[in-house]
Amino acid sequence: MHQTALIHNPRSRLNRRLAVHLPSGLLSASPTNEAELLASLSEYANREVDLLLVSGGDGTLRDVVSALPRAYGQVPLPAIALLAAGNANLVAADVGACASQRDALSRLTTAAAQGRWRRDVVRHPIAVQRRGEHPLLGFFMGVGALNRATQYNHDHVSAGGSLSVAITIAASMWRAVRGVGDWAEGDWLSLGIDGAAPRDGRRFLFLASSLQSLMLGLWPFWGSSGPIRYLDVDAYPERLGRSLLPLIRGRPTTAMLESSYHSSGASEIRLKTPGPIIVDGEPYSAADGEFLLSPGPALRFVSP
Repeated sequence: MHQTALIHNPRSRLNRRLAVHLPSGLLSASPTNEAELLASLSEYANREVDLLLVSGGDGTLRDVVSALPRAYGQVPLPAIALLAAGNANLVAADVGACASQRDALSRLTTAAAQGRWRRDVVRHPIAVQRRGEHPLLGFFMGVGALNRATQYNHDHVSAGGSLSVAITIAASMWRAVRGVGDWAEGDWLSLGIDGAAPRDGRRFLFLASSLQSLMLGLWPFWGSSGPIRYLDVDAYPERLGRSLLPLIRGRPTTAMLESSYHSSGASEIRLKTPGPIIVDGEPYSAADGEFLLSPGPALRFVSP
């Protein structure tokens, strides 16, 4: 019999508009900071919770999975079931989730009691390590145009879900191609892949992900596979207007491969940049600008 518990973020986009019904007897917590989250998860570990329901978006999930290894220690990590209530919900689009509706938690607990899951998959988040700190575990991150797109989304896009992503991508493409502001110049980045000598310079866009699919048919990766897929596009990329569609579909032209566009898989990425990187929709900075990216622990995701 599963011991089930909930982490609920009432500030997530859909949760702000929806009073989710809590099934009777369900352990639940709505932590407001890292210390409260760690305390709640530690209590769940002591109670042998082996199925964790997470009601929130990508940022909520990032914070939860980052705290899980510390809270559970040597105890096996719980399976995770998502109630997608955030802005983009990129992870939910890949691993499956329960739609954010008033009876969503009841449907999840019923599925858990019956042991019937429509999807049951394993993913490894990317461990983003700052010097001397516990790693942040995320699934989608980047530098350059992603920083600008994230800020544009926060400032100008009120829609949620796939519509939010579509609007942000369209607006970002238009600004980059038209040379609006500093979009095409990107950010300075030193990038070392799997122990190779770092390649320094300005990047229009750098992305890294451990997901196996993205929403809207997007997949801006190609080349060799690996636990971390990455895209690396030099600043002022050549033929940007013609290259955008092949880029977001992961089908580069010969001209792209011979110029500014690089993609492959990796087991370890070292990067250094003066500004923040975006991890699952939010900026993340390091005092020395250095980050180490490597595969995180195996996490099991289930959905009804």
